[in-house]
Amino acid sequence: MAMSTGNLSPTSIPTVFSFGRGPHRTKAATLCTVQYIYRIAWYGCSMITAPSTDRGRATVTRILEAACVLFARQGVRATTLDQIGSAAGAGRSQLYHFFADKADLVADVVGFQVERVLASVEPSFDTVSTADDLRTWCANAVREHASSIDPIRCPIGSLIYELDSTDHGLARAALKAGFARWEQAIANALGRIADRGGLRPEADPTRSAAGLLAAYQGGMLLADVHNDVAPLRHALDTALAATLQPAPRQRPSRTTARTQPDATH
Repeated sequence: MAMSTGNLSPTSIPTVFSFGRGPHRTKAATLCTVQYIYRIAWYGCSMITAPSTDRGRATVTRILEAACVLFARQGVRATTLDQIGSAAGAGRSQLYHFFADKADLVADVVGFQVERVLASVEPSFDTVSTADDLRTWCANAVREHASSIDPIRCPIGSLIYELDSTDHGLARAALKAGFARWEQAIANALGRIADRGGLRPEADPTRSAAGLLAAYQGGMLLADVHNDVAPLRHALDTALAATLQPAPRQRPSRTTARTQPDATH
C-alpha cells in the first residue's frame, strides 16, 4: 500500500527524545535535513549524483525522509525502492538518478538518520555539567519514551541488525561514527562532572561514557521487548549508580520536623 506523502514530515521520523515538542522539534529536524543535504551535495557520500539545485535537494530530502519512515515502520529488508519512491512522490528514474541501488540509498539514509539523532543528542549533553544534570537527562529520556507513541527503540541503534557487513559497509561505518560522536558527547559531560567532584573516584569518563551508552541502548532493547520503559529506567539507574557520587540525602526541614506527632503523647 502506498503511503501518503502528506504523512511525511520531520516530526514523523522517530527520534531518541526531543526535550520539547512542536515547532522546536520541527525546526531542529528541518535544519538538520538542510545541513545534511548540503553536506552530501558538497562531499558526495554514496550518491552517484549529488543534488546541485534546490529542486534536486528537495527531491532527495523527500526520498530520504520517506525511507526513514518506512525503515522505521517495516524494516530495511522489507522496504522496496518502489515503496520509497511512491511515498516520496518520486519516480524510479529520479531514484536511479541519485542512487545506484538500494544499498547506496540505505547508506545515505543511515547517515541522514545519524545526523538527525545527533542534532538532538549532542546539544543536550553540552548543557550537562553536574551529577544532577545527568540524572535529569536520564529521567527526561525515560519520560520522553514513556509518553511517546513511537516504539521504544533507538532510530539508529535498531538499524544495525539489518545491515550486514557485505552489502552495507558504508551504512555500518556511518553508524559506528555516529555512536563514537554520541559516546564522546557523554564523555565530555562526564569530564565536566568529574571537575566538579561528581564522579566516583574509580570512574573514568571515557569508559563510563561507553557503559552509559550501552545501558541506554540495551535498556531500550529490553523496553521494546516488554513494551515498558521500566528496563530502560533500571539500566540507566544502575549505570548512574556505578558512575556518579551518591546524591546527598535531603534532611527534613525544621517545619516538617515540628509537625511530626510526638510519640511520647
